[in-house]
Amino acid sequence: MTKRCLHFLVVCALVLGIARFARAAELPPPTVFDGAYEGLLVGALAGGATGYLFARSDTWKTSGGWKPVVYGAGIGALSGAVLGLTLGIVDMAQRKPGRNGYVMRDGLYGAGLGAVLGGIAGGLGALAAKKGEYILLGASIGVLTGTVGGMAVGFVEGYRKYSVSVAPVTQSDGSLSFIPAVVGRF
Repeated sequence: MTKRCLHFLVVCALVLGIARFARAAELPPPTVFDGAYEGLLVGALAGGATGYLFARSDTWKTSGGWKPVVYGAGIGALSGAVLGLTLGIVDMAQRKPGRNGYVMRDGLYGAGLGAVLGGIAGGLGALAAKKGEYILLGASIGVLTGTVGGMAVGFVEGYRKYSVSVAPVTQSDGSLSFIPAVVGRF
C-alpha cells in the first residue's frame, strides 16, 4: 500500500510539473513544431495511462508486466506529436496561428486535472475497498478523460477565438461594400 501511494505521488508530481510548463496561446505565435512537442507530452501521458489500464496490478509481478505502460507511452507520444504537427500545419496553411496552442494546452491541463481528480476518487475507493491499486486506476482514467475533454474544449476555444467574417467598408463615393475580415476575441 505504501509503495503504491508513493508511485501515485510520483506520477502526480510529474503530471503537475509538466502542466506547469505548458505555455498559453497568447504568447508569441507558436511555430508548427511547438504543437508537436506539446502533443508529445500530452500523448505520452495519455498513452502511459492507457498502458497502465491494460497492465493493471495482476501483471506487475510477472516478467515484462510493465511493457504495456512503456508501449502505451511510446505510441501515445508518437501519436500526440503527429497530431500536434498536423494541427500546426493546418493552422499555418489557413494562416491562423495559435489555434493549435489552445488544443494542446488544454489537453495538457486536462490531463493534469484528471490525474488529480481521478487519484482523489481512486483514493476514496481504495479506502473503502482496502486496495491501493484503485488510486492509480482512478488517476489513469482521470488522465484519459481529462486529456480528451481538454482537447475538445481547446479545439472549440481555438476556433471561436479566430473567425472569419464580412465587414462593411465605406467607399469613396459613399456606398458600402463588404470585404472579408478576420475577427479575434481576446
